Amino acid sequence: MKLIRSQAYGVSTSVTTPSTDDLEQIEIDAWRDYCAAAPPDFAAAVGLETAELDGPLLAMCKRIDHYQFNRLMGGGLAGDEGGSLAIAVERFRGAGLKNGYLQIAPGGRARALEAKARALGLKPLERVWVKFSRGAAPAPQPSTSLEIAAVKPAEAMDFARAVTAGFGMPQTLAPWLAAIVGRTGWHAYVARDAGKAVGGAAMYVHQGRAWLGIGAVQETARRRGGQGALLARRIADGLAQGARWFATETGKSLASEPHPSFSNIQRADFAIAYERANWTL
Repeated sequence: MKLIRSQAYGVSTSVTTPSTDDLEQIEIDAWRDYCAAAPPDFAAAVGLETAELDGPLLAMCKRIDHYQFNRLMGGGLAGDEGGSLAIAVERFRGAGLKNGYLQIAPGGRARALEAKARALGLKPLERVWVKFSRGAAPAPQPSTSLEIAAVKPAEAMDFARAVTAGFGMPQTLAPWLAAIVGRTGWHAYVARDAGKAVGGAAMYVHQGRAWLGIGAVQETARRRGGQGALLARRIADGLAQGARWFATETGKSLASEPHPSFSNIQRADFAIAYERANWTL
């Protein structure tokens, strides 16, 4: 796994109303560290690589052809004028990947980068992602019939297996997720039903900023308040850790498509910050 730099670009760490760059950067910081946490044998097996591109971050798993693990994040950040797109396309195509996402941050450079994306033969997907943010107010406390608890080191694999199952992903990915338990900056939570792990979520806190992600509950335990309770617990613990604002994101629902994640996030008092296009090969 290749890690070139671990550096924030122009991030405001003292504000309570984050900018677009702030919201993009905490997501990048979380994914950078998540990639760094991967066990070496796992990273080698999936072909995990990252590259810092003067603002944007390229993360790819050459042997997992899935958009979630092959992403250019923060296109247009810092001094990037589209060079990150060309590098990502070359790397994705060179690895034989067909399902990479290239994400262009909203802002002054977005239109120029979109033109660059079209020139590279990329296509915008119908589903965009929605970025949410919230400040330091306490979160509403939803009711749930599930138990929500912080994950102990001995429970790391149970947590990871439950979450990967909730996403419908193979259990071979569990060692990667388990590696964040106990890692500096990371906080992992498990949802249990009668003592059995049925889901969970994660939070990354760094320099007064918190990113919430990797949340999933298995089908048999859904519609019982678990996701809302996981959000509330992370917000409460993030505030205790000194977080001044929180960020998360989810895909925007298409017409006539239910999207409980979107509703859960809004019920936790997150506000929509912006929509972000996904471009693909």
